[in-house]
Amino acid sequence: MTTPASAQFENSNDRDKVLLEIQDRVLWLAMQMVHYANKVRPNPDGAKVGGHQASSASIVTIMTALYFDYMKAGDKISVKPHASPVFHAIQYLLGNLEASYLKGLRAFHGLQSYPSRTKDPDGVDFSTGSMGLGAVAPNFAALVHEYIRTHDFASGPSHRYISLVGDAELDEGAVWEAIAEPAMNGLDNILWVVDFNRQSLDRVIPGIRYQSWKDMFSANGWQVVAAKYGTRMQAAFAEPHGELLRQCIDELSNEAYQRLLRLSPAELRKWLPLKSGYPREMSELISRRDDRELQDLFRNLGGHDFAELRKAFAQADEAAGPRVVFAYTLKGWMLPSVGHPQNHSVLLTAEQMEELRNSLGITAEEIWSGFHPQTPAGLLCREASLRLKSPSHPPTPRKESVFPTSLHSSFSGKTSTQQTFGLILTSIARDLPDLAKRVVTVSPDVASSTNLGGWINKVHVWGRKEKEPLPEETEPTALKCRESPIGQHIELGISENNLFMALGQLGLSHELAGELIYPI
Repeated sequence: MTTPASAQFENSNDRDKVLLEIQDRVLWLAMQMVHYANKVRPNPDGAKVGGHQASSASIVTIMTALYFDYMKAGDKISVKPHASPVFHAIQYLLGNLEASYLKGLRAFHGLQSYPSRTKDPDGVDFSTGSMGLGAVAPNFAALVHEYIRTHDFASGPSHRYISLVGDAELDEGAVWEAIAEPAMNGLDNILWVVDFNRQSLDRVIPGIRYQSWKDMFSANGWQVVAAKYGTRMQAAFAEPHGELLRQCIDELSNEAYQRLLRLSPAELRKWLPLKSGYPREMSELISRRDDRELQDLFRNLGGHDFAELRKAFAQADEAAGPRVVFAYTLKGWMLPSVGHPQNHSVLLTAEQMEELRNSLGITAEEIWSGFHPQTPAGLLCREASLRLKSPSHPPTPRKESVFPTSLHSSFSGKTSTQQTFGLILTSIARDLPDLAKRVVTVSPDVASSTNLGGWINKVHVWGRKEKEPLPEETEPTALKCRESPIGQHIELGISENNLFMALGQLGLSHELAGELIYPI
């Protein structure tokens, strides 16, 4: 009988050592997939293949932590588009992808450049090709999950809906429309993780934007957690004069930090004191470390530290309502192009790939391989695979009645299509209860002008809590917006983007939760 991987570790430090081994293999496979597609695979027409090695490298630790240490069965995740190679490398190690696919990144009928639900073979939860849209899809999927739960269509444990977002993606207007959507208030199963590498496609993001983004999330009811510094950096802060190092790094601009992390150790010893208000004490502090230790310390951010990520995810889980973790990372982490403003599309040379392989301790025979199943890393991969796969399929929706093809209603005279639509919905609510209970209407604050009044008055507006009692209106109104957990109309704010994102996830309800509902 195989011993579960979790039983192999006496403490989290032992587990983290194995996670480091898995992380390094994920990094290598992701880099190798892009390298093979561009430099090795036959390319008769010479067309650009491309790929994003630097963007993938920044997210490797976070994704390793999520899949191999944090997520559970039923959790759904949206992966930032440029991390596609990392996603596929992880699915390979989990046993969800055949090895032959690794050589087909961006090939015809091969693995997609951005994760795709319909084209990739390894279980993508959300397509993320359009910037901003994939990021917010889990929000609306969580809304669908909650709607189904309150209507007693399905029972069972609550699942997390996770969005892994690059910080430059926070420039997308669709992101903030979704975050500000009142229907999201109080949803406890939404988690965003921001890959906070402070770079966009062509530049270092100017200014320190964390505080403004934090304030915007907080103002909309989100709980904000930061994983800024790794454990080694935090230990250095606790040393004599260590607070000066924290103060110095905290006060560095994004541009200055990114430039300093690319310096040689000798240059870093020169520039850190120059950037500190206490140069003598800073020089004394960093002199306690050799060149390698100093450079590793300066790059020890929370998004590359399993202990810090575990702490941040645990803190997020304890918070009420939607939550976001800002995980500080380095774009191009462990690559020669780390932190360079134009590293977005830079590809490693064959010589640099060999240097990376040697530095990660991967033999020439292992360039496309996972782990032996009986090694600690192999056992942990197996444990994660079993944990994430069960149950493997959503339940089949219960069998419903056969719906008629016509309604016993007639209309005479002239009427608008909107009026007719409203009458049809009212007839369905009255005459076809099996169908009606699975119909949900959605509108962006235009229910009255789209003639949904009769339907809404009968089925009520959906809300997770009953509204507070208020005095009756003295004037009769055509639209009575009584809220109920079993209401069947979702009223959104005035955002067309949110409307269509909600409709899209409602239309995928069977795949998300095993229950079929009909959105209008």
